Amino acid sequence: MAVRLRRAGMAFLRQPMSDSEEMRPTMKFTNNALLFIAAGLYLAVGNLTGYSTVNAVLLLLIGIDRFRLDRSKLSILLIAVSTIALIISQFALFAVIILVSLGIYYFRTRPHVVGESSPGNNHKLFLNLRLDEQSWVLQSLSCWHAVGEVRMDMSRAVPEARETVLILQGLVGDLDLAVPEDYGLQIEASVLIGKIGRGSTKDGGVLQRVSWRSPDYDEREHQLKLQLFYLVGDIKIRTV
Repeated sequence: MAVRLRRAGMAFLRQPMSDSEEMRPTMKFTNNALLFIAAGLYLAVGNLTGYSTVNAVLLLLIGIDRFRLDRSKLSILLIAVSTIALIISQFALFAVIILVSLGIYYFRTRPHVVGESSPGNNHKLFLNLRLDEQSWVLQSLSCWHAVGEVRMDMSRAVPEARETVLILQGLVGDLDLAVPEDYGLQIEASVLIGKIGRGSTKDGGVLQRVSWRSPDYDEREHQLKLQLFYLVGDIKIRTV
């Protein structure tokens, strides 16, 4: 009986391994190698710039990725906290990068508005604009803000002029704009990181830009120009 058991054990050991069993050591080796590489990079960069800076950058990247997926409040909080941490740990470098980036970004995307409907300029730190429940007067508007949340339903509005120009630009923006189908619509929108949606199409990622104009814009009774520019933004434009 013992001889039979030994022979059965030897036969089992001689059986060839399946492909999945052969791949397990390789996959484990690859994961370990990536883990060691990541740990080495973390230690090296942290030694050069400081671990607080590296941790803040990692949190910022996680927050941006989460914001692109579900634009949750947690992702916005994560972006804000990591940005503040970066400002504290690397204030001089952060200030130079932000100022240069803002200058280049707004120089390339600055709106060009000509005509009687050109709006005046308005600057705010925070903008919370909700015009989606009651009747209101639609007027040309230009506003720069650091952080903004805008909800506008143009179907509830009474236009003050035939052509209305809305210019909204800032660092972080969450916009939901409803435009009547019978309006002539012209869109110039750009976000460095985030999403831009028009109708059923919505594109997200880095350096998103939308430029669109109604084919019969000049013949429409009411015309609306939207010029929207943000560093981090979630822009939704829909027709009602």
